[in-house]
Amino acid sequence: MIYNAALKREIPDGWDAVSVSAIAPIKTGKEDASFAEKDGDYHFFTCGEDPLRCNEYVFDGKAVLLAGNGTFSVKKYVGKFNAYQRTYVLIPQDERLFAPLYFVVLDKVKTLTSGSRGSIVKFITKGDIEGIYLPLPKNRDINFAAILSTIFTRTTNLYNENIKLCNLRDWLLPMLMNGQATVE
Repeated sequence: MIYNAALKREIPDGWDAVSVSAIAPIKTGKEDASFAEKDGDYHFFTCGEDPLRCNEYVFDGKAVLLAGNGTFSVKKYVGKFNAYQRTYVLIPQDERLFAPLYFVVLDKVKTLTSGSRGSIVKFITKGDIEGIYLPLPKNRDINFAAILSTIFTRTTNLYNENIKLCNLRDWLLPMLMNGQATVE
């Protein structure tokens, strides 16, 4: 283990501290919150906890989404989507870094918004995100990324399946309650 000044802690020998902006361009959505449509085809991420829907997508890929104000939530999403103007979108250039990116952003947001610096953060800036570093092996072919990626992909797929099941429940439950559908 060796001490890394950027991370202010020890990391394995042969690893470096890499800026989030070096592995994923930091983009934001361009849409206003009124862009959402009730029955849209794509997820529309805002600063709220739950995604809305819209009919146009701008982003496509494995993305880490960070609400720049409001809830400061960090989400992961795979597929086509759109985003509100204060939502940061990080799509790693190397898909194997999707999981480490998500976990480091999630951890840093907790630190930024905890008020440990004596003041409450009202919004997160692009500079705050550029200041996030994560430890990565110099040799990116190390198996840790592949193993982490496999586990992370499985949890992401389960999360997306859960969203579909919740939507099905929300559609079916009122029909069961008013007698339009029955269970045998």
